[in-house]
Amino acid sequence: MAELVSSRYSSAIFEYALEENRLEQIQKEFDALANALIENPDYFQLLITPEISVDEKKALVKKTFGDTFSNEMMNFIQIVIDKKRTSELLDVKKEFDKLVDAHNNLIHATVESVVPLTEDQIESLRKNLEKITGKNIQVTLEIKPELLGGMTVKMGDHIIDGSVKYKLEGMLNGLTQIII
Repeated sequence: MAELVSSRYSSAIFEYALEENRLEQIQKEFDALANALIENPDYFQLLITPEISVDEKKALVKKTFGDTFSNEMMNFIQIVIDKKRTSELLDVKKEFDKLVDAHNNLIHATVESVVPLTEDQIESLRKNLEKITGKNIQVTLEIKPELLGGMTVKMGDHIIDGSVKYKLEGMLNGLTQIII
C-alpha cells in the first residue's frame, strides 16, 4: 500500500514539474526537504505525530520552508499533510528521484575499490559503463579495503565483481568441490 501511495504522489509532482519545465527546481526543493527531515528527526516526528493537528503541521512547514520553497512545492507538502501521508514523504522523494533519473536516462553506479581511483580512471570507467548500458552514468566511489584488490561496480540490481576477494572465494569453492 505504501509503495502505491509513494508512486502516485511522486508521479503527480513529477508530471507537474515536467509539464511546467521545473523538474530541476522541484528536485532541488525535494532534496532540501528530505535533508531537513533526515537531519532533524524530531522535526520529522512532529510532522507525522497524530497528536498535532493538520493545521499546526501546515503552519510549521510554512514557517520552516515558506521563504525557500516554491508555492507549488508548498502546496504539494500541504496536500500530503491533508491526506495524512507525511510519514511517506521520504519514500515519495525516492520514487520521484527514480522518475527523474529515468527521464534523464541516468543510472547511479557505486564503484567499490581498495584504493582511491584517479579522475581519469573514474572517467574511463564511466565512459565504458555508458557504452555497455547505453545510459548516462553517475559514479560514486567507495573505498573498501576488505576487497583485497580489484573493484566492484553496483548499478541497481546489477553487480560486476572484479575484486580479488570474490576471485579467491571462487577458487576456494572450486577447490572444496574437487576435494569432496
